[in-house]
Amino acid sequence: MNSMNIVICGINGAMGRVLEQEIQDCDNIRLIGSLSPRRGNYGQDIAEKIDAVIDFSNPENLDFLIDFSNKKKCALLICTTGFNDEQKNKIVNAGKDIPVLLSSNTSLGINVIRKILKNISDEFKGFDIDIIEKHHNKKKDSPSGTAKTLAEDIKSATGREKIEMHSLRSGSIPGEHMVIFAGVDEVIEIKHTAYSKKIFARGALDLALKLSRMPAGYYTTEDMYEMKRINKIVNIA
Repeated sequence: MNSMNIVICGINGAMGRVLEQEIQDCDNIRLIGSLSPRRGNYGQDIAEKIDAVIDFSNPENLDFLIDFSNKKKCALLICTTGFNDEQKNKIVNAGKDIPVLLSSNTSLGINVIRKILKNISDEFKGFDIDIIEKHHNKKKDSPSGTAKTLAEDIKSATGREKIEMHSLRSGSIPGEHMVIFAGVDEVIEIKHTAYSKKIFARGALDLALKLSRMPAGYYTTEDMYEMKRINKIVNIA
């Protein structure tokens, strides 16, 4: 059975707490430490071998995370959003030394929808295309990283320069994304709704295990989902 030693950055945040709980329900994954740079926790007490760091924190931690993962020679899965272009370039360059992946959304459903959009968007060249995304009222970035990723997929497939995005921040909505193709007398809607943050935690663990087995390089979520799925990667009771 595959096993993995995980370190979480952002364990005190909403997603970090959910990820910690999901790990407790896995019989092949161990949480061996946490990182909270802004609170003075730099992993100084972690002595065991680390297979992967999973980051659900803040873009400000990027330089530390890359340096830490390099020193520990472990994979780095970054699930934080809101990076600028300079920071994204740093993540890509980190792939020269370690396996690293930047994922705006770790759920299986969103990544399947990405494949769908890449395959069908070009068929709707004459349609208006909009993305509507909804999240909880504590989410800072708007539009979401996922919405931006979906827009990039559509632009790549259609050659369009811009896709309209509309954001709502309200209540405790975990996440909802809808792509609307609106033509004359017909509308096509493709929608994904997250009812719990658990789907992102489970997806992150799946990605982290795959990433930890890869050689140094910069990878995308799509790269991982194109790999042959490993049965029972995450054994959740």
